[in-house]
Amino acid sequence: MRLTEPGRIGALEIKNRVIMAAMGIRGTTDDDGDWGDRTLAFYAARAAGGVGMIIPEMVFVSRALEPAASTCIDLASDRQLESVQRLADLLHGYDCRLCVQLTAGFGRVVPPFIAPEWWTDDPLPAEHQPVSASVNPNHYLPERRKFDSRPLTTAEAAAHAQAFGYAARRAREGGADCVELHGHEGYLLDQFMTELWNRRDDRYGGSREKRLTFAREAIAAIRREAGEDFPIIYRFGLAHYVPDGREPDEGLWVAGELEDMGVAALHVDAGCYESHWWPHPPQYQEPGCMVDLAAQVRQQVSIPVVAVGKLHDPVVAEQTLADGSADFVAIGRGLLADPDWVNKVGNGKADEVIPCIGCHEGCLEEMTQGRPTSCAVRPMTGHEIEWPLRPVSGAAKLLVIGGGPAGIEAARAGVERGFAVTLWEAGDRLGGNLDPAATPEFKLDIDRYVTYLRGLPARLPLDVVLNKRATKQAVIEFGADCVVVATGAAMEAPPFGGSDTVAVLTAIDLLTGKATARGDRVVVMGGGFIGCETAVHLARHGARVTLTTRRGADKLGGDIVDRSSRAMLQQMIAAAGIDVRAHTVPVRLTDDGVIAESGDAECTIPADNLVFAGRLSPCDRLLKELEAHYAQHPGITVFGAGDCIEVGSVMHAVWDGFNAVRTIAA
Repeated sequence: MRLTEPGRIGALEIKNRVIMAAMGIRGTTDDDGDWGDRTLAFYAARAAGGVGMIIPEMVFVSRALEPAASTCIDLASDRQLESVQRLADLLHGYDCRLCVQLTAGFGRVVPPFIAPEWWTDDPLPAEHQPVSASVNPNHYLPERRKFDSRPLTTAEAAAHAQAFGYAARRAREGGADCVELHGHEGYLLDQFMTELWNRRDDRYGGSREKRLTFAREAIAAIRREAGEDFPIIYRFGLAHYVPDGREPDEGLWVAGELEDMGVAALHVDAGCYESHWWPHPPQYQEPGCMVDLAAQVRQQVSIPVVAVGKLHDPVVAEQTLADGSADFVAIGRGLLADPDWVNKVGNGKADEVIPCIGCHEGCLEEMTQGRPTSCAVRPMTGHEIEWPLRPVSGAAKLLVIGGGPAGIEAARAGVERGFAVTLWEAGDRLGGNLDPAATPEFKLDIDRYVTYLRGLPARLPLDVVLNKRATKQAVIEFGADCVVVATGAAMEAPPFGGSDTVAVLTAIDLLTGKATARGDRVVVMGGGFIGCETAVHLARHGARVTLTTRRGADKLGGDIVDRSSRAMLQQMIAAAGIDVRAHTVPVRLTDDGVIAESGDAECTIPADNLVFAGRLSPCDRLLKELEAHYAQHPGITVFGAGDCIEVGSVMHAVWDGFNAVRTIAA
C-alpha cells in the first residue's frame, strides 16, 4: 500500500490513506461551539492540501451530563446540525470525507477550572459535578475531593449510550460520511471500559465483558438509528501505560470484541491523562511511536486499522503502510504544521514539508488559553482569515539580520509578500541556537526542522549571505526599505573558569562541537531544559552525569511549556541513571572535582568536567543602535524579532518573525 492509494472503510471509499486525526480546536470555533467561518477556513486548508478524510474535534452526543460540553458542538438536537452540514459540503468539494467523532464526555478528566469559583471550598453545583463509571478522583485536582466524579446511575448510562444513536443519525443527515467513537485516552467511554476506573456491579461493570456493555449499546444504537451501512470507526488505546490500566493482551481482546460488534475500522493509540506523553506524543517520542500497537491489532482483526502517533515524517508514514502495520495513517499536528502535507508527499516534494517539532505550544497551549489552535512553526494555522500575508504594493527591499528561526521565517514571509529579501547570517550556516538544540539524537523533530529551514533558500528567491556580521553602518549603506533584526541570544559566561583537572564549558559549546569534554565524569549545572537535555545526551553516550539544580527535582525542565515534554524528559533523566542534586549550586573547583552548596552545607562532586547550562540573554546591541539611528533619521522601519527582544521558545521566535513582516505597511 502507498499513501496515495485509495482505501475503504466499510462501504466508504476514501481517495487516499491519510486521515486528519481529531484535535481540540478551542478558540477556533464560535463561542457556542459552532463551526463558523474560522473553523471552516481551518479545515478547508487541510482538505485543499489533499487529506482523504478529516475528523474534526470531538462532538458531544449530549450536554445532559457533561459540564464541559457547552463550548463544543453537541448533536442531541438539530440546533447545531448546520455546522456539520456546512463542513460536509465544504470538504466534499475537495473530494475529502467527513468523519464526525462522537464522545460521551470527559468524565474524571474534565478540567475543574470550568466550574464557577472552582478554587473555593464551596460545594459544586450539581450541573458542574463530574461524572464517571464509578467514584473517581479528578485527574487535575485529585486531592480536592469535591471534584470527585459521581457514578452514573444505570438509567443515566443507558440513556447516554442511546444518545450515540441519535447523534450519529443527525451526523449522517448533516452529510457526514461516517462516525468515530471517542473511546480512548481515559475519557468517559474509556472509563467504562477500564477496570481502573470502573468498579460497578450492575450490567455496566464487574467483568471485562460487562465493562464493554456501554460501548456495545452505543454501537448498537448507532447501527439502529443511522443504518447498518453507516461506517463506525472506534478509537481506543491498546495499553494505558499506567499501573492497573489496560495492558496489550486485554487491548487485543477488546479489538476482537469491537469487530464482533460491527465496527468498520479500529483507530489504535495508547495512554491516558496520567501517561499523557503517549496520546499527546511530544518532541521526545520517536516517530511512529505507536505503530507497533496498530500492527498487533492488524494481526488480530480483519477490518481496517488506522495507525496514529507522530506519523508526520513521510518516510515513517509510508513505511507504516508498506510493511502492513496499518491500512491508514492518521496525522494530527503534522497537518497543523503543513496543511499541504499530502499534496507535497504525493508530488515527490516530501523535503518541502514543514515538520512538526512536537512542542505542543501552538496547538495544545494556545487552545488551553482560549486562543485559536495553531502551530509554532506555521503561525497562519488557525488564523487563515485574519492573518493573511498581503502582497506589497510595489518594489521594496527587506533586509533580515540573523539566520535563526525568527530571521528565516521573516525572510520566508517577506518573499511571500513580494519583497526582495536579503538575509545576513554572521555564522557559516543557518539555524541559530537550533543548531545545538538539534544535536541530541532524541531531538529528531528539531533536526528535521533545521534541515527544512536550511533548504528554504534553494527553493525561494532569497539572497542569503553567510559569514556576514552586520554593523549599523553596513545596514545603513545597504539601503533596505525595511529591516528585521533577529540576532538571537547568547548564553551567559560560566561563573568560574576551569582548572588543571576540571574543564569548564558551556552546554552550547559542547553541543556544537566548539568544546569537548574530557574524561567521563560530568557535572551539568542548570536544571532548565537545556541542562536536562544536555545531561541525558551525555549520559546516553556513556558519561557519568550529575545534574545540579537550584530548585527541586520535580521542577526539572520547568521552563518547558508543554507538560508532556516536561514529564517525559524527567522520565528520561531517571532512565539514564543521572544523579540529580536538587537545591544544589556549584561554587568553585578543586583538584577532586566540583564544590557545591546544598542548603547550609558544602559537598564535593567528583568531576572531570563542569558543563554550564545558564541563562540566555538577548543579543540586542545592533537592534538598539539601529532604533536610535532611525529615530533621528526617519525613513526605514526597523523591527526586532525573536530572542534578541526576549528569550523564548521556537514558537516565540517564528511568530515574531512572521508578525514583524506581516504588519509592515508596504
